Amino acid sequence: MLFRREGVIMLDSIQSLLDSLPEGAVLIRQGTAVYINAMARQLLPQLSPGAPLPDFISLPPPEEAGTGLFVSGSTPYSFSCSSHQEDQLLLFRPAPQTVLDSRQLGGTLRQLRELLGEILAEVGPATGSTKKEVPSAEFSKSFHRISRLAENLTYIWHASEGGPEFHPVTMDLAGLCHRLDLLAGPLLYEIGVTLDYRSTEESLLIPGDPDLLQKLLLGLLSNAAKAVGRGEVVLSLRRQGRRAFVRVSDSGPLPSQRQLAGLTRQDLGDELPLPSQGAGLGLDIARHIAALHGGSLLVSLGTQAPVITLSLPTGPLTGRVSVRTPPKLRRDNSLDPVLMELSDVIPLHIFALEGLD
Repeated sequence: MLFRREGVIMLDSIQSLLDSLPEGAVLIRQGTAVYINAMARQLLPQLSPGAPLPDFISLPPPEEAGTGLFVSGSTPYSFSCSSHQEDQLLLFRPAPQTVLDSRQLGGTLRQLRELLGEILAEVGPATGSTKKEVPSAEFSKSFHRISRLAENLTYIWHASEGGPEFHPVTMDLAGLCHRLDLLAGPLLYEIGVTLDYRSTEESLLIPGDPDLLQKLLLGLLSNAAKAVGRGEVVLSLRRQGRRAFVRVSDSGPLPSQRQLAGLTRQDLGDELPLPSQGAGLGLDIARHIAALHGGSLLVSLGTQAPVITLSLPTGPLTGRVSVRTPPKLRRDNSLDPVLMELSDVIPLHIFALEGLD
């Protein structure tokens, strides 16, 4: 850490250093802002020395580092947080617009070519002189995967053009999490992953778009299942004050430095995502959906596998109410959204049971 304490007074030189940073910087001790630099005061005037941080900023535990996104008003901010003993240093700046960078574009094109190659390999023999039947399970899995990729690209495009369709209602977040446990749990069990849902909340009403939050959570579960291989994924939900917290963790190994860089949005130049990482769009989409809801998404980095925490406001509630969460089983393309979002990880034989409408 670049600072030291003499009683409760920081050295003037360290204050000058923090004031010279191009991003907002806040020194935090036991949840209280000890020093706020000039840029942080400009970006978030509500920050006050000696006061707790606003509840829309979710930090990792003091012994861990983390990176993520929070929203103040209508402005999203990307942030990183490092720790030293009982002190934390928060650095933040306005988040960039959601567009495809060269790395994501390259990863998307590669995955698209691979999926098209799979479909051609499956359909090709059926169109030859022998007239073999198309292997339905293989084709269905590839079709679900390419549909998911196309939907993610469409989401990124809409986000870049002013935002995707966003229809918040008063919804039951506990009901959504419980539903995903019932639907996704058996599918993940087929690959040796146990999904454990933990919550004492029977119902937790929030203002939100059920379809978008379902997409976000399924994406986090899919990423966790990829990371753990065979093991346990924990989905937990709790309420604290005026916020709801959804946490996704797994029993997998520590990721490599390259995988950590992808999670924390570090600059990888033109390196493509690893083949097992897909196109590299999922976490950016999750961050954007969290921002639409005025929430935050935190990736905590400690001595174990990363933990992702979604924080959402619990109010104000809208007059529109979603009786079922989510309100519909299928999207307009008639594919089961659970199968589509998990199509990269669930086994082939599951798709032999899923007919295409």
